[in-house]
Amino acid sequence: MREEQRAGTDAGALHACLVNDGWRENGKATILMARDIGPRRVTMAAFLVDLWAMGLKDAWGRTDISYSEFDEGISGLDAQLGTRPLNLGTAKHLVYGGIELSRELGFRLPRRYERWTAILGPLPKGETPDMSLFRCDGKIRLVCSMQDLESRLIGTTPDKFLARPDVDFILGDDDFTLVDDEADAVDDAITEFEQAMVDRARQWCFANGQTPHPLLPEVIGAFNEALVQSLPPDFDPDDEVESLLDQKGEVMERMSSFLAASFHDDPAGAQAAMAQFDGFMNSMGSPEELFESLGLEEE
Repeated sequence: MREEQRAGTDAGALHACLVNDGWRENGKATILMARDIGPRRVTMAAFLVDLWAMGLKDAWGRTDISYSEFDEGISGLDAQLGTRPLNLGTAKHLVYGGIELSRELGFRLPRRYERWTAILGPLPKGETPDMSLFRCDGKIRLVCSMQDLESRLIGTTPDKFLARPDVDFILGDDDFTLVDDEADAVDDAITEFEQAMVDRARQWCFANGQTPHPLLPEVIGAFNEALVQSLPPDFDPDDEVESLLDQKGEVMERMSSFLAASFHDDPAGAQAAMAQFDGFMNSMGSPEELFESLGLEEE
């Protein structure tokens, strides 16, 4: 294992932070970082940042994986792009600056990106992203396909955007961050499910004389992320919905680890919110009862 990956096992301790070679020269930064959550296990997050135009294009992660699984991810990135250590502060400037650039130019941001930037951690208080890292010689340089451009622009058309005097457009190949309509539909369903759970959990809190914890939405999001990542690829909810209850212990453990890494600066708050959520979940006798209480369509 690389020397820069060796870290303690304290929850939230930085395990690794890497970026592809040549990111300054080609304007594309693929950032892979992880925090320790226990002996030889990490929570990881990955970000793809287009420094020249679109900003933060992709954000995803894993709630709980082994060192060896993380090393495999590094090996894959190494083989494709080459990697080097990246200062965590620089990683934050790239990601949060990418978010600012996306908003400024009107490009859509990845779904639930805040879930993974929580693992990255915020910029120091009073510090703003270094926007000098972005654009190319002061101009917006798009290196993408027309399909990618059309799928990411919000509030304007490609023709109008490309007519800007500060925009250079170089037609490139499609890449793996192309917006997927089918994945969008799944994301919409997950978002609806999570919001319904937040609303129902808050109702339960008020009914039981409790004030909903400010971190309750983050805990529910972490629960759903851990749940999805705990299910086998061939999981059939029509036939195996009862097995969700059987996996509750594993999911709660994954969720706890994820929250420990995401809120390592407020472990007491995360634990209090999780205890509140656990009380809500224990009030539900079955997955069917939970789903029915959310008032969602069966599909």
